Order: sequence, then structure tokens, then C-alpha cells
Amino acid sequence: MGRCGRYTAFTTPSLRCLQVHMSRPSVEEVSARLSAVRCAICKTSEFIVDPRTLQSDGECRGVCRKCRYNFPVHTDMEFYLRTQPDVPYAMQTIPCPQCHTRGVDLEFRIVLSVREAYYFVRCRACRHPFAEQSSMESFE
Repeated sequence: MGRCGRYTAFTTPSLRCLQVHMSRPSVEEVSARLSAVRCAICKTSEFIVDPRTLQSDGECRGVCRKCRYNFPVHTDMEFYLRTQPDVPYAMQTIPCPQCHTRGVDLEFRIVLSVREAYYFVRCRACRHPFAEQSSMESFE
């Protein structure tokens, strides 16, 4: 296994230099980026992250400002990528809405409801941040 920056490569050579930013985003950055999705209950896009809910493993709670619905926000992507081997492959196929290049870095993820999960990613080419709905975490 090789190393590429701070990221330990998986066993597959094609993922050896998958660049993933392992630093966790700040509470302020997460709060600002949550406006890219809609609340599962009231459909508004105004959220906050309660810093009092921040745990040592990087999990915290997002809260809708209108209806107070709350949901988990996961920021420990290093552990997540190690335990979910299909996700790095999926990150290589996601196109950027700005430059249309495929390949993104996973920064954090949320699970709004049992049918809605989102990856908050950043394009590797142009560094544009955006949210991508995950089909891999939606349960029916």
C-alpha cells in the first residue's frame, strides 16, 4: 500500500492516489454549505449546526431554522471511506456542475431522512463545492 499525501491508499492501484482532504470542515463551513439541500420536513434551506453537539468522532447535528428538524452530520470521512469501499469509486464518477470534470473529494455527508442522504463534495479540477444526493445510503 502506498501513501499519497495524508491519505492511505486502498489495495486497488486505481485508488492509490485518490486525493481526499482528511481535515474536517469547521462548524461554520458545514452550516454554510447545508443551504444546498432542502429540509426533509418543511422544504426550506436554512440550517445551523449546533456546536454543542460536536462529538470527538466528528459527528454533530444539523438543525432546520424553521421547523427545528435535526439530522446527523458526519465529518469523519477517513473512517467512512475505509469502511465503505464502494464510495471512493462513486467519487470518481461524479461530474462537477461547473466544469463537468469527473472526480470529487468527499468533505462531509448528511442523512436527512431514511430516503435522503447527501455527500458534500469538492471538484478536484476546479475546487467548486457542491452537494450530491447519495443513492448508496437511501433506504426503502
